[in-house]
Amino acid sequence: MFKKITVISSILFAFAIASANVSAQEWIDLGTKEVKDRAEQDTWHVGAGKGAFRSIKIKVYHRAVRFYRLRVKFENGAAQEIELRNLIRAGGETRAVDLAGTDRRIDKVDVWYEAQTVRRGVRSSVTLYGIR
Repeated sequence: MFKKITVISSILFAFAIASANVSAQEWIDLGTKEVKDRAEQDTWHVGAGKGAFRSIKIKVYHRAVRFYRLRVKFENGAAQEIELRNLIRAGGETRAVDLAGTDRRIDKVDVWYEAQTVRRGVRSSVTLYGIR
């Protein structure tokens, strides 16, 4: 009986440690782009050296930005197209986008968007984040 309780306790302890590690993971900054006041396309060159990511998201600063789509190109040549069609206000962020496949080392991320500025010359910026 004591052996059974010890085994169960050990298993529960292992699950507790594993869940603490998962919750401690943080979003990694993969770069920031300045968004002009017209529709445009930008590319983040992430590079496979940063490792594999399971999800990405974009956070908006200064002014609202309308997103149209993303294309994630992986090191192995595969690509994933993501339709966003969202207006994200300053301080907001896109949903976390799960990346497909098992080899998720990002080569680059293309994004199509435009700033929703009230006057010319006011810039917004967006930051790409990834989580392992």
